Amino acid sequence: MEMEGFIDSFLTEVQHASAEMFPTYVDSFTNLWEHEFGSLHGLPQDVNDLVASRAIEYGLME
Repeated sequence: MEMEGFIDSFLTEVQHASAEMFPTYVDSFTNLWEHEFGSLHGLPQDVNDLVASRAIEYGLME
């Protein structure tokens, strides 16, 4: 799987995700990332930042 395409698809999905679907998108992405790349180490910073900011926005973390 092409890393850039995978990241772009995820970022698009998360930006349009509802509060209910957000955790599902994140879980799916992290599971696929681990499967494809072996671990969550090396996730791009923009992915980490977006996930954290959206989680805060939805009240899922502080």
